Amino acid sequence: MATITLKNGIDKYWKRSALHPIKLPEKELIRPRLLTMLDEDTPLVALQYCLVVAKIARWEFPRVWPSFAEDLLAQIQAIATDPSLSAARRGIMENNVLYIMHLFVKSLSSRTLVLERQSLRQITPLVFAVLAPIYAERIAQFHEVMLRNQNHISDTATFFAESLPLLKTIRYCIKTLRRLWVFGIEKAESIPAGAQEFYEASIGHQAAFYDLFQKLTLESSSIPDDYQVVLRKIVLLYGKMYIDFQKYHAVRFITMPCAKQMLQWYWLQIAAEAPRMVATPEDSDGACEPIMEPLLIQGLELYKNVVKNFFYTADDNNQLDDEVKRCRQVIDGEILTPDAIAKMAELLMFYYIPLKPKDLERWQDDPEGWMTDEESDFWNFDVRRCAEHLFTDLVSQERDRLAPELAKLVMQTDEGATNDSRSPIEQHFRREGRYAALGLCANDLYDHVDFCKWLGQHRVEESPMGVAKWRMAWLVGKWVVVKFPADQRPHAYTLLLELAQSDELLVVRIEALSSLMRCIDDWDFDPEQFAPFLKPAFECITNVLAKVDMPETRMRVVNFLSSIVQRMQREIVPYAESIISLIPPLWQSAAGENMYQTTILVLITKVIEALGAQSTSLQSFVAPLVRHSTDLTDPAHVYLIEDGIELWLILIRNATALDSSLMELLQLLPGLLQYSTETLRKVLKVVEGYVLIDAPGVFHNNGLAIVEALHALVSDTNLTVRATAAGYNTLNMIVQCVPFEAGGKAIIDSNVLWTAFTFIVEKKEAELALVHHAGFLSRIAVHYPQLFREFVLAQEATLAGTFAKNWVDLFDDVGNVAQRRLFALGFAVAIATTNDGILEALPLMVPVWNEIMSDTGSSLVYFSDVDDDLPDDYGEVVVAENKRRQLLLNADPAHKFDIKHVLADSMNECERLNGADRFHAIVARVDAADFEDFKNQLS
Repeated sequence: MATITLKNGIDKYWKRSALHPIKLPEKELIRPRLLTMLDEDTPLVALQYCLVVAKIARWEFPRVWPSFAEDLLAQIQAIATDPSLSAARRGIMENNVLYIMHLFVKSLSSRTLVLERQSLRQITPLVFAVLAPIYAERIAQFHEVMLRNQNHISDTATFFAESLPLLKTIRYCIKTLRRLWVFGIEKAESIPAGAQEFYEASIGHQAAFYDLFQKLTLESSSIPDDYQVVLRKIVLLYGKMYIDFQKYHAVRFITMPCAKQMLQWYWLQIAAEAPRMVATPEDSDGACEPIMEPLLIQGLELYKNVVKNFFYTADDNNQLDDEVKRCRQVIDGEILTPDAIAKMAELLMFYYIPLKPKDLERWQDDPEGWMTDEESDFWNFDVRRCAEHLFTDLVSQERDRLAPELAKLVMQTDEGATNDSRSPIEQHFRREGRYAALGLCANDLYDHVDFCKWLGQHRVEESPMGVAKWRMAWLVGKWVVVKFPADQRPHAYTLLLELAQSDELLVVRIEALSSLMRCIDDWDFDPEQFAPFLKPAFECITNVLAKVDMPETRMRVVNFLSSIVQRMQREIVPYAESIISLIPPLWQSAAGENMYQTTILVLITKVIEALGAQSTSLQSFVAPLVRHSTDLTDPAHVYLIEDGIELWLILIRNATALDSSLMELLQLLPGLLQYSTETLRKVLKVVEGYVLIDAPGVFHNNGLAIVEALHALVSDTNLTVRATAAGYNTLNMIVQCVPFEAGGKAIIDSNVLWTAFTFIVEKKEAELALVHHAGFLSRIAVHYPQLFREFVLAQEATLAGTFAKNWVDLFDDVGNVAQRRLFALGFAVAIATTNDGILEALPLMVPVWNEIMSDTGSSLVYFSDVDDDLPDDYGEVVVAENKRRQLLLNADPAHKFDIKHVLADSMNECERLNGADRFHAIVARVDAADFEDFKNQLS
């Protein structure tokens, strides 16, 4: 309890940034005592105490406690040389202090700052000078114990009792020294004394420990569990050191004198364990599992990084520097010789890459989990998948040498390949190895193998647990993206759908659907060619969905269904009802699985896209899903909001009318408009979609809330210009679609008009942003002229004059022709007033009207009228909204009105309001030439 309390107190109060931290004088009292209490013999208590010391060292070395490493090494030496300590007590103290050193070095190795890396390199010679002799001494002592008990090692408790403490010390030394060897030595010239000797000797030590482990495992049934665990960890620690050394010092790894010996030893173990990889539980020796599978994985990974490694290849100019040349000489001349490559490829093909008996056991116990593991990236935890990567890299790097021979092997017919004296199980594994090689190396064999011909010659046979059927489905998926002629695709569809039938094993059916998805996702996929297979494909998918339980598998199948819907489009209309009927049980099974729910939302989105206007009948069905996904009070919205808004948008775009369920969703829009995320643009499009369908109905109950949310958006100066423009684009559409009787009050009450007016008057933002405020006011002037005139008339003349001047000045920053016409129309509406401030801007407005009437600005088209947020196939898919937007565009006054008539009416109205004398006085301020041109164009 005291140790745990100390550990918790250090965690909470040792740092200076903590609340009520430990004071500096108290820390100075604690530090010297930390290394004096190392004789704790209770393992769990000792573990906690070591963690305390290591944690303090991690925080304070090298800045606050620079002598920690020297102090700790002094303790190690004192314990090793103190004659008053008994062997048991010395072992306990030595293990504790070595464990602290391991934690300390591990912490330093994980750091990347220059100062801390330099500190690690500085202490490396010191640690090697102390720990390497201790390691060598314990190795010698262990050897002596073995010699004394060599005749009865596997059945005596004395041997285990004497050697276990030595093994623990050896293990801690390796754990520390291996990290120092990898991270503490920057260059070959700076290798400290004893370091290279330790590394070179470790190869022989690993072989000796592995032989001992193998002997004890095979001959003794009374080996203590803790002894076996420690011995196993020691063997694997050496392998971890080699892999890390190869990863961070690839060139030095190969050029070390012992590299060939180490790699050859690993390959001997891989070759020796090969028969066990394909052994079955019925074999006479009863040994169907490798003795130490992680050791084989380490060996395969080491060879993989030798076969294909960036550091052993030429640079971009196809030049080799001296170090790379040395590496290539060692690799090509001593490690990967032509004979070794051929033997390696054969061994991997027939023993390591075929599916193993344990794979077949998982097919029965957990087929979905096995398939999920196959799709994962954690290949370096399984010996078969690691061998597959090595085999693929080997064939890829040695293509000219291996591909022709491999093609001859895989092109053999099953009858020709089985006319030998091997047992049926051996023939099965050899055939399985050839099939696996054909799929793994498809990218390297496409010039040598006609896969369609091969597929026609090799029938799908019955085999143990359906291995051949699974492999056939897997092969089609591998080759369809490499080389599969279009005229042969129907044969592939037929084969895969046969393998996906309900009478096959679940793992075969899932693989068949996965391969079918690769066919559909392929660039050369032809929807018309696949149309006859739609019905059986949907039946197979439905049957598999009814059988699988894991969310990962269901997601995969649902994604496959989405791919079919997306690629087939209108072809799926006859099956839409069947697909929709799958949604409720799928959604129910996905409760709490947010990622799974997103795949379901994507599926529904694809179905609605394919149905087009026919999707209107699904509104009441889809609306609850949209609400669940986009309701900001529902915690699930964090994961679902993006796909939920996409579904909502597609539903609105394809709708021809709005039912009550969709109208109820309007309550969510104000909150979503204030939810500043990447989905904002799509939320704005949803608002526009609603307005285009039924503007008065939308504004009846929700207009003010929506406009207020848009007002908050466009008035936020922290947003980008693009976001402000998108907000005003939606406001402009509202003004266009909503009659003044329905929308005018919301515009007034929201104060958005005054905000846009203020931005233009103050002119604090860039013109690029102010153009959008001015464009909205121009739209108000054109569509709600009475509201605009009353608003302007209510302003003081000075304020109105500043506004009018700035408004007209912004005209030159408008590039779109329709927008320029809109500004001109707005000016025309504004001039019909008695406000002196507006009237003073008439001399600035007349040149603008002259330019518009003479159409001199028609060439200044910098922006398109096309909505860049619409999909590429907008005209074919989003039919309903496309028509609505086109009608709105046709009705836009900027395109429809004759500006000459509008100007004539506005000037007449201005003269009527101000009287003839005052009107002529106002006109007299206009440049004579400009006004003469104006009158000529009007007439």
